[in-house]
Amino acid sequence: MFKAQWVYARAKLGILTNLNTEASKRHSPVLLLFLILPLLGIFIALLMVFLEDRNAPAAQPTFQPAPQRNVINFQAPDFELPLLDGLTLVSPSDYAGQPLFLNFWATWCAPCVRELPAFEEFVATHAADENGPALLTINLGETAAEITGFLQEIGVQNLPVAMDINEVVKRDYGVQNLPTTYVIDGSGMIRHMKLGEMKYEEMGLYLQQLGDES
Repeated sequence: MFKAQWVYARAKLGILTNLNTEASKRHSPVLLLFLILPLLGIFIALLMVFLEDRNAPAAQPTFQPAPQRNVINFQAPDFELPLLDGLTLVSPSDYAGQPLFLNFWATWCAPCVRELPAFEEFVATHAADENGPALLTINLGETAAEITGFLQEIGVQNLPVAMDINEVVKRDYGVQNLPTTYVIDGSGMIRHMKLGEMKYEEMGLYLQQLGDES
């Protein structure tokens, strides 16, 4: 009798198992549908956002870019910088009516150092002419003590040196490389720009060109 009950229980368990399997087969497409629908909704939402961004008008800039400026033929920016004595202030307007060579340099710049004797000679040549061509050098980022000591070491004297310690004037003039020399006419207009070492003979040629242009 026990054996018959065991056989009956086993048969009933098999029937229930088959029913559960059939139920699983019947519900599996529904389960898949519930899984797919959320994913499909997310995909559609992302697609709509993408299409909306593409159709949206480009954002307008909130600033106006500065106009482009030529490196020559513009009014030289004015400034006031101290000379090596720390007391005297110098400005391009001090040379109104005179051709002016405005040179940017530093003691660590080899071609800058090589051109200093030519500048010293130029200043000495035109020192007696009050209305003649002038030269002003602007040292970038160094102290008066550093500049004075360096000039003494290389034996250069009587060279007008203004100090642009914070390099504000450098930015105003758009200087990117050293040495850079601007040739300014008597009306304060920048007419020429020289990148690299300046020769004494070249300075004479620039003055000649300024005379031809006036």
